[in-house]
Amino acid sequence: MFMIRITLSIAAVLFALSAARSESEHGKWYFSAQEMEVAYKYQESFGKRLPDPLRIGDCLVGKEVFVASHQGEEFSVPCRVVTETIRHLREILKKRAAKYLFPLDAHHAHLAIPSHIWEKRYKKLPGNKILQALLWEPELMALYHTAEHLAFVDPKSGKVDPRTRAWVEKRNVIGFYDGRPVQILPAGPLGFGKSEPEGYTSGAMLYFLAHQSGNVTIYSDGRSVTFDLSFVYELPRVDPF
Repeated sequence: MFMIRITLSIAAVLFALSAARSESEHGKWYFSAQEMEVAYKYQESFGKRLPDPLRIGDCLVGKEVFVASHQGEEFSVPCRVVTETIRHLREILKKRAAKYLFPLDAHHAHLAIPSHIWEKRYKKLPGNKILQALLWEPELMALYHTAEHLAFVDPKSGKVDPRTRAWVEKRNVIGFYDGRPVQILPAGPLGFGKSEPEGYTSGAMLYFLAHQSGNVTIYSDGRSVTFDLSFVYELPRVDPF
């Protein structure tokens, strides 16, 4: 299965978060809603952009194909992948399945196809060709994970905030590339995400990250959200906590 190397630094965001976070013992992986809000505001204004963001201007003016690059190779991508992904994110924010487009909440989509098609057409392709082929697949879908690092229990009260529970329970979302509305899957045990929906195989990932200088702007609940899209994403190699 195609794997994308994860390499973007968000150390600055995590540093800001560490300075603002509470003195709780809820661990290094999960953060309160308030802590996530602080980190997100920092990312929007001062964080790094995704490396090699997709140049999607042609898609926004009605063209059907644009040129992208990954691992040093250029290839054509149908604009529906971009326009439908943007639609997915707008619907996800509207349904409040996610609040923020950054690593602590929602920042990637697993691109997947029905497993029987994967076995027949894609399984034996070279790794660097799978992404390019998947993007043209009519049966393509996307699985989004939200609330990736949201604490289930308030560290101060020891209770689950109903608003937090509602957020976590919507954390598995399917987006279709044929115009259908996004679908929220039933919550898994303890709110854990699903790596693949039943009957599907994921073969690539598409990343998105909010930044004030991003290439795309959408509007949700009276606010604008500006972000980039990319096939490349990097995580820090340091643990600031």
